[in-house]
Amino acid sequence: MKDGNKIGEFRLNILPRESMSWDKFVSSTPENSIALDGVVLGGPRFDMDTNHFNFDHHDGVIREVTMSTCMQVYFAIKGGIMNSLLPKKDLYGVVANIYINDTDQDTSFAVWLIKNHEKFEGTQSIPHINRLLSLTDRWDITGGAFPMNIADDLVRQHTWVFEPYTKLRKSGKLSQADSDIMFDNLMSVMGRLNVFLMGQSGESKLDIRHRILYDSPVFKIVDEVGGNEARYYLYGKGMNSFLSLVAKKPDGRFVYSLGRRSQFINFPVEKLYEDFNRAEGLTKDNGWGGSNIIGGSPRGNGSSLSWENLRDIINERLKKEGLL
Repeated sequence: MKDGNKIGEFRLNILPRESMSWDKFVSSTPENSIALDGVVLGGPRFDMDTNHFNFDHHDGVIREVTMSTCMQVYFAIKGGIMNSLLPKKDLYGVVANIYINDTDQDTSFAVWLIKNHEKFEGTQSIPHINRLLSLTDRWDITGGAFPMNIADDLVRQHTWVFEPYTKLRKSGKLSQADSDIMFDNLMSVMGRLNVFLMGQSGESKLDIRHRILYDSPVFKIVDEVGGNEARYYLYGKGMNSFLSLVAKKPDGRFVYSLGRRSQFINFPVEKLYEDFNRAEGLTKDNGWGGSNIIGGSPRGNGSSLSWENLRDIINERLKKEGLL
């Protein structure tokens, strides 16, 4: 494993698009290790003997009642996690190793909170950070489905803060970005969080550009020209379930997201993962997957299937379920 980058008192280890089991995480990483947002499977889990912590809300959880990773980290800081970590600094002064496999809004915010933990411990509060954290939490838990007024100042500030990530994602380069590219991207987002902290945030309008490729009473297929910001807009306009074309990779394969507003919407997301994997000769371990409300194509290689292929598979599943 490549040595991580030092950020403050912490060492950041970026494993692009990789995931591991809890047992492998505990056995292959040093004491005082923190896994964030999907790099370790199985949901939130802690080992207080070795100080291994997994903050996650993707695998093995009920999404709507599980806090986002950044909110879990915030609560851990408030709960005194540093009391366990700080006394066990290593010889180089590193408090903990942090492991991530992406630089999305949730992950970037979580890393920034850990780095700046002293600002949030005890009764300390920064109201505008709390508001940004709350919005990030709501949108990340729901995959963008939580209804918000997209003209709100905070929404435009949120868009500006995380713009480096959304640009990388929309370009299609995220799907093959190495650890160096991801590190630079994370530093750009964290730099904007620092500006926001100082009350000097910029503002950007949501890029809601999109094309509806297919529309049925049950779901839409969307080309997210403007990235997941288009999804926020479409959910606000009544969309309940979707397949989204996120990007086309340089090798001709595709990056997709699949989701529904909540578990209360009858759209068989988890069965569709199985159907798509069967069609591509993949398994749960290397193929489509996610939570019961939001997921997508394989993080590493993407999908070989066109949106038309996926549309037909979805409609076949909906017929079997009596939804068409």
